[in-house]
Amino acid sequence: MTNTLWIEKLDMLPVEGRGRIRRYIEEGYGASLSTFYRCLLSNDLIGAIQGADEENRAALPAYVEYLTAFAPAGCYGSAANLQGWRGLSGEER
Repeated sequence: MTNTLWIEKLDMLPVEGRGRIRRYIEEGYGASLSTFYRCLLSNDLIGAIQGADEENRAALPAYVEYLTAFAPAGCYGSAANLQGWRGLSGEER
């Protein structure tokens, strides 16, 4: 059985964020990411706050909970992880 909990738990994020985070996880670093998402995924809190709109700023705790509890290991946490993430293969989805 494949692990789809990361997909099921996307609903804890704002609607726009769900699509952006899912696309990044599936497709990797080549996916279009705003400053907010690049900073969020690379663990740059100050940059994430500066790049966030009101909705995403309010949702920062939900993003942190989602990433640490449900996102695939290795897709977030540092700039190197962000740039190295190539997306999930078809077998892991």
